[in-house]
Amino acid sequence: MQALGYTCRMDIIPELAWAVGKVIREAREASEMTQGQLAGFSGLSESYISLLEHGHKNLTVNGLVHIGRVLQVAPAELMHRIDAEMENGPQPSSKK
Repeated sequence: MQALGYTCRMDIIPELAWAVGKVIREAREASEMTQGQLAGFSGLSESYISLLEHGHKNLTVNGLVHIGRVLQVAPAELMHRIDAEMENGPQPSSKK
C-alpha cells in the first residue's frame, strides 16, 4: 500500500533532514540567535541544534515545538517551510 508516494514502512526521506536543517538555521539567524542561545532557551543541547542544522539528526515533534516557541514561529509554520524546502530541493548556499 502506498500513500503520497511512500510505502507503508518508515522510508527515509533523504531531503527531509536537509530541509529541516535549512529552515531551523534560517529561522535562528533571522532571530539573530547563536546556536548556543537557541539551545539554552529551548532546553536542547547545542550539539543537537548543530546536528539538526547540518542534517545529521532527526527533529522530534517535541524539539520542533521547543524551537518554534523560542524563535516565535508556530510549529505548523516551520513544517510549512520544511515542506516547501523539500519541494524545491537542495540549493547552493547564498553565503559567501
